[in-house]
Amino acid sequence: MSTSAQTLAVGRLLGALGVVTGLQSELAALLNHERQILTAMSVEDLLKLDVQKEAVLERVRVQAQTVKICMQALAQAMRLPETEASSLSRLTSHLKEPDRTRLRQAQEVLIAMTGAVWEQNRVNDRLIHGCLAYVTQFMNLLRSMLAGAPGYLPNGTIQESPASGRLLALKG
Repeated sequence: MSTSAQTLAVGRLLGALGVVTGLQSELAALLNHERQILTAMSVEDLLKLDVQKEAVLERVRVQAQTVKICMQALAQAMRLPETEASSLSRLTSHLKEPDRTRLRQAQEVLIAMTGAVWEQNRVNDRLIHGCLAYVTQFMNLLRSMLAGAPGYLPNGTIQESPASGRLLALKG
């Protein structure tokens, strides 16, 4: 294939990476909003946000497939074996300047954005587990307050319940 086909393939790959970076940015914003909702403890808003996050994650999954297709097209345009299209870094190493620099910069931005998303997700996960522990402790406290007397004594015998007056009258 010609150099123009290679340039076109690089342009498509850069475009696909740009879309993924934009989606990662959108996901980071949603995770930041999720942290605010978790702090405010708004369950309704959290459920709505969860639907939005799932939609963005689905779009990321679809766009990742597009990136793979663009990488394969670039490898074909450069007449490289399919194994060279397995990673963006490997593929980029076969390019000449300025395409090499443009793809590496796009990759660095995507890696940084993915790291930010990962970190925000980790923080939110810790908040969720903290909230869950608080709710669990509260529920255990309520259970202990509402529970009746235990059925067994510390020595393992069954605790006798007080007999009602009616039963005593029937026994005679």
